[in-house]
This record gives sequence, C-alpha cells and structure tokens, in this order.
Amino acid sequence: MLCAALFLAACAQFPTRPAIGPIVDIPPSVAAPATASLSSFYATASARRDTAERVWSLIDERFYDPKFNGSDWQRTRERFVPRAESARSDAEFYSALKAMVGTLRDSHTQVLTARETVDRRRFVSPRLGFNIGWIEQSVTIVEVEPDSPASAAGIRAGDVIRAVNGTRFDEAFLHAARNTLREAEPVAVEPTLDLAAEARPSAADGERERVLRAAARVVRSAAGTPPALMPVQFELERDAGAVAKATLTAALATRPPSAEFRMLNQSVALIRFTRFLPEVRHAVERALLEAQPARAIIIDLRGNGGGLFEFYRWFAGQFLPEQRTVMRTLRRERTTGQQDSGEVRAGGIEAPLLQPLAILVDSRTASAAELTAVTLVEQRGALLVGDSTCGCVVGVRAEYVLPDGGGLRISETGFVSARGALMERHPTVPMIRVAPTLADLRAGRDVVLDEARRRLLASLQ
Repeated sequence: MLCAALFLAACAQFPTRPAIGPIVDIPPSVAAPATASLSSFYATASARRDTAERVWSLIDERFYDPKFNGSDWQRTRERFVPRAESARSDAEFYSALKAMVGTLRDSHTQVLTARETVDRRRFVSPRLGFNIGWIEQSVTIVEVEPDSPASAAGIRAGDVIRAVNGTRFDEAFLHAARNTLREAEPVAVEPTLDLAAEARPSAADGERERVLRAAARVVRSAAGTPPALMPVQFELERDAGAVAKATLTAALATRPPSAEFRMLNQSVALIRFTRFLPEVRHAVERALLEAQPARAIIIDLRGNGGGLFEFYRWFAGQFLPEQRTVMRTLRRERTTGQQDSGEVRAGGIEAPLLQPLAILVDSRTASAAELTAVTLVEQRGALLVGDSTCGCVVGVRAEYVLPDGGGLRISETGFVSARGALMERHPTVPMIRVAPTLADLRAGRDVVLDEARRRLLASLQ
C-alpha cells in the first residue's frame, strides 16, 4: 500500500526494549492509565492519532503473516485510528489500541500499558487463584493455587461453577457460547500432526474452547481490573449435589516461574517447569543431570506458557542424538513485504538423553512449550499425553516502546514444524488423550501423569 509506506517513512520509529526480562525505563510505581483524563503524552488529538498510526504501520510492516490472519488490516485502520484519536482518557485510548490489535486474532501481538508492562516483567497479575476446565459437560475448577483467594475461600478442585455474580452457566449460556464466535478469538480445528482419526481436533474441541473462553470472560469482567478489583460471588456444586457459595476478590500476586525434578520410581524421572525463562534455567539443567540414570523421562509441560526461543532450542536439543532441522520460521521480508522461511536446528550435544519420553500437555501449554512438545514427538517419537494445547506459537523479537512507556509486541516470526505442522492457531492434539473426571479431581488423582507413567513402564518391558 503506497500511502501506508509513505506514512511509515515519514514517522519516527518507536524505540525498543527486550521482549523478556527486567526493564529500567519505567519506574516500578508507574500508575495504571487514567480513566477520566489524558496524560501529557496523549493530550492532543494529533498525538493520539500519530501513536495509533505508528502502531498500525509497524504491524503492517512486520507482522509475520502478510494476510494478517484473514483480517482486513486496512479496514482495521479506518475503524480504530479515529476511535483512538477521539479518546477522552488514557484508558479509553489504550482500549482502542487493544481492540485494533485484537482483530488480528493473534496470541502474542498485543498492546500493553506501562503498568501492565512492569507487572508482566515481575510476574505480577491479579489472580483469583484457580483454573477452569470443561469436565463432564460442566465448567469446573480443575486446579486451585495454594495461598490464593480461592484457596482461602475453600474452593476445591472438582467444584462445578453454576453461576458467577448471578450469571448462570446453564444450558442457555452454554448453547450461546458453543455457537458464537467472537471477532478477537482464534479458533483452530485443523490437525497439526499426522494423527489417527481419534486424535484429530473435532467440532467438540472447538465448542469446549468457546465455552471456556465465554466462562473466563464472565469471571474476568466480574473481577474488574487494578486498581478497581471487585468481589465476585460464585455458586458451586460439589459431590452429592451439595451447593456451596463463595465470594472472592482477586489479589495482585507474584507467580515467578518454577521447576521441579523427582523420581516417580526407580525407572521413571519427572521434569516439570512452568516457563522457558532464565529464572529456571539452572534448575532445569540440574534436573537433566539428575535424570541421566532414569530408564524413561516424563516432561510435564501442562500450564507452561513458553518463553525464550533459544531456551526451547537448547532444551529440545538435550534429547536429540545429532543436530537436526526441527522447525521452519516464517517472517516478512522487509523490502517486498512477502513471507520467507528459514530453518531452525537443534541437537548435536555430546551426551544427549536418549531414554523413552512422554510429554504432558493441556490447553495452557503454549509457545515454546508447544514447540518443544511437537519437536520431541516428531524427532524422538515421544508419547504426547493429556489434552490439546493452546495453539499459541509465534515469536516476538522486541517490545516497541510507546510514548508513555507502554509496549507494543508484534508476532514477527511464525513457525511450521519439520513435518509441516502449522503451529499458531492450530492446537496440537495428543495421540493419548486423557482427561480427569469429577471424581478424579475431587480425589486428587493425576490421571494424566499416571497414564504416561504406565505407558512408559510398559514400553520398558
């Protein structure tokens, strides 16, 4: 587009900061965007329009997919730049930018306020302290975090959510959620590996994800956002049909990455970590050393949101007998705007771990964790056990700094596996699908881990 190219050439570039890690250009005490006024950065209509145009133009130039995930990106500019220009507060201005970027339906491209940027780097977020799943046709608590508002209120794994602040998760709600697609939601139903028919994503998978997204929206809306966090009333159903009520208020909590290693028995080792970030690198290195005597290894990537691409290459390479091409990257060529590809290689270390592997995944397995799972399935024949992954796999090279310190993150790299599996918006479905029942959750049984261990032990006989 000529006019877009001319505009980009005329406007100044945003500075950048690293995509991951501590930052020093924003004070830790920075406030959330004002809801009733405009800061000096966005006080004039021209300043707001200039910032919105630059956000649009950077994405237009650098987003990895020249088709913008099927979005009419020019039309998006026409819709949202005027909305940003007419904003009457910083919060309204950021809302317009976020809505504009949301039309891409991309898992990593996003606009962050300065407060969100700081909190993200410190692993701080408002948390009620539970995760939900779709169990036996019900929105169910599947995990409760220790020392959280949910834990303090007595909420338990296996509790079925029947209502949130009076919004009932009844058949009418579920029907609407199953049959309604929101503009900003990525929905993928295509297989990513050469799967058996029973392991391919089905219409039921898509419906489940839509129900869970709808339920999560209700909870987030009721909980509010900092600093205006609101009490949320839950109606829950427990075993034997007992009804319980709980009122929770989200708390700002720090949840840094964690890692663990343990031997499940004399033969099978378990390595689990929650992010591919420097904070756990030493612990993961130690776990790999401790796993060397094991006859089989389980890598638990459930709830792992990903992280550094180089961490993925290093970790996957620990299990490969020689260097191999494990992924292809997709990027935009700056001069032509067309997409080109490159190879990603991993492996070739002196003493790789060559034991049988099982990888545990779920809907919160994302980004570098998904790359790892697919790589080890394709390159090592690892057993993939659990539930379908997020389908959230793109690369952010840097964070572009907005005038007030907020951030723009752009997916500049897409990924296709060595066997041609598309990654972004294409959840990976395990060959061995295992889901807990309500009884399993209430009894504290980890049926996914149990099945992986059983399969590995059988393979050793």
